[in-house]
Amino acid sequence: MDKTKFNISKPRLEEVITYVNAFSGKWFVIKIGGSVLNDLDLLPYLINDVIFLKKVGINVILVHGGARQLNAAMKNKHLQINSINGLRVTSEEVLELASEVFAEISLSIKKEIEKQNYECLILGRETGFVKSRQKDASLGFVGTPEIVDVSILKSLADNIIIVVPAVTAGVKRGDAGFNVNADEVAGFIASKIKAEKLILLTDVEGVLDEKGKLLPRITVSQVEDLIKLRVIHSGMIPKVQTCIKALNSGVKKCHIIKGDSHSLIYKILTDKGVGTEFIIDNKII
Repeated sequence: MDKTKFNISKPRLEEVITYVNAFSGKWFVIKIGGSVLNDLDLLPYLINDVIFLKKVGINVILVHGGARQLNAAMKNKHLQINSINGLRVTSEEVLELASEVFAEISLSIKKEIEKQNYECLILGRETGFVKSRQKDASLGFVGTPEIVDVSILKSLADNIIIVVPAVTAGVKRGDAGFNVNADEVAGFIASKIKAEKLILLTDVEGVLDEKGKLLPRITVSQVEDLIKLRVIHSGMIPKVQTCIKALNSGVKKCHIIKGDSHSLIYKILTDKGVGTEFIIDNKII
């Protein structure tokens, strides 16, 4: 049996049908972290889940970064890795290297999609699908997304899966482009298309409390408290901030989940639930 295939047990079939009916025709934006992409054995599972979603009528945009891969490439070229407040200081040389590294990742995703008889459209910086402005001069070529060309999405065939690397075009003509936090890109796209779900796939179970236990659901105010207490810290901060911003911008639901085998299917199409779901205070949405 192909290990990438998802087997639905009979007790769960009714659950799946219920969720398929609810989500068919809707948009999901799924961000795949570079740490998840590091596990080549996991990629077929993830892509199989994404194709399953497409087959049942759910539109999918995959956004990816590649921080670990870019770090390795920079070390190979003896380029110094500097960051300010968790953001990589990006020279023009680093920007071009990021573009190359992310393009390779996009192609590996594309090959896996095509291996499973679906088509893939890569919307990189040359397409202008996402345009950004400079975030801060001290960071160099680091951007904040400002425009999404949603018109590109209107004429796509049903069997196409979109992949967006987190190096974007610039808003101004002549801009070289910008390196953008992939969580931020995913959240911005989800907000602009009013996605049903924003899902951030990571290498951790989700958001943990002060005792290290998984929080299945978390409110905006709880997030703020846990950041103040430094329970949420480091790379998890931009992820939770992305989810909060997306909720406040019209995205229906946001999740942070571990990119395990078939975790997407279990989170989206069954009552099992994995990871952390974000909730507006006093309201489960």
